[in-house]
Amino acid sequence: MKRISVIALFVMMVCLSVFSASAVDYMCDAETVSQSVYLENLGAKAVVYEKNADQRSYPASTTKIMTFIITAENVADWDQTTVTVRQDVIDGLDPESTVMGLSSHVGEQVSVRDLLYGLMLPSGNDAALVLADYVGDGIPGFVAKMNAKAAELGCKDTHFANPHGLYDPDHYTTARDMAIIAKYAMTLPGFMDVCNTVYYTPEGFDTLHNTNYMLDEEEEGGVYYYPYTRGIKTGYLDEAGKCLVTSSDKDGDQYLCICLGADYSFEENVNYAMKDTAKLYDWAYENLGVQTLYTPSDSLASVDVKYVRNGKTLSAVPEKAITAFLPNQYDSNLVTTEVNYAEQVEAPVKKGDVLGTVSVRYDDLNLGVINLVAAEDVERDVSPLEVFITEHVGLVVILSAVLLLLIILLIVLIRVHVVRKRRRERSRVNNHRRY
Repeated sequence: MKRISVIALFVMMVCLSVFSASAVDYMCDAETVSQSVYLENLGAKAVVYEKNADQRSYPASTTKIMTFIITAENVADWDQTTVTVRQDVIDGLDPESTVMGLSSHVGEQVSVRDLLYGLMLPSGNDAALVLADYVGDGIPGFVAKMNAKAAELGCKDTHFANPHGLYDPDHYTTARDMAIIAKYAMTLPGFMDVCNTVYYTPEGFDTLHNTNYMLDEEEEGGVYYYPYTRGIKTGYLDEAGKCLVTSSDKDGDQYLCICLGADYSFEENVNYAMKDTAKLYDWAYENLGVQTLYTPSDSLASVDVKYVRNGKTLSAVPEKAITAFLPNQYDSNLVTTEVNYAEQVEAPVKKGDVLGTVSVRYDDLNLGVINLVAAEDVERDVSPLEVFITEHVGLVVILSAVLLLLIILLIVLIRVHVVRKRRRERSRVNNHRRY
């Protein structure tokens, strides 16, 4: 049940981020060499830059992110679970293939933890095969799990043919799909700890070095080092070019960047995927951020208040600050509001009482709906009788008229009664005199 909940929350997060991506132009002016690029602010779930993000690409060793996922979800104890290295499993690897060195440990038991570090740091294709054979009861079974997981996560154009990423025409993904895979992997315990490690020495092995030089200020003279980088995975094939999946974290502001298909030549020896990534991070941190569009003291509507002597107008303000992830130099003319509220309320009113709602948009981006609340207390200073009279003037006039008519009628009846009484008395007197 926990796993299903994590996946459901993750898929919802992905859907929201895609929506944000199509809604705002973040005006990126960074020029990139990579064929396919995807850059997302993870906190805001906003895709701030993409370039051919849905184009099929060979992922090379960034494939190993999915290999890690399948292994981690099928092995609970990385330290106590060990795997026997078999020669038949690692046979056939190109001598120049990146490895962790398992050929020197055939027949030995190696922990899943050490194999995962060997998978992610030096990009060990031997580790990928050994893990896949163990977890999948054979490599075809493991690859089937990889493709099932990609479909489960909502990848639209991804198919795996092997667990290491070596070239196969039926092995492909897109920058957007790779972002989905990476974001899910980042939720798994231990994943970021492994892929963010620069050096790791398994028992009996030479020290493993992370091929992501953006993590290491000493590698290549620090030319690729980027201090806010967190993981994740490099990749390279002649057919794929340089590939790189990284995240960054600067004071809690997190990004995920996917660069696939950066051309590379050994003569030039420049990793443009890393160059592109650093350039994009610099642009994002310099130009984007959470902008406050309205504060809780901004009056967005005026409401008349009843039962207050001499009248009263009350300001309706946002319940909390209204913010959006936008360019620092965003166009305020693109901010629009739709306010819904009662034009009149009854006193007493307490500060913070809900008076209505406001819907806020930036360009085509719906920022949501927030309550409008009273900016201050307003007490009633009109008595109940005054309220009744004020609200029922017509009825009071009618009742007053009826009462007046009743009084007049009563007076008339009394006068008639008095006159009749006097007449009767005079009549008795006259009768008495006659006899």
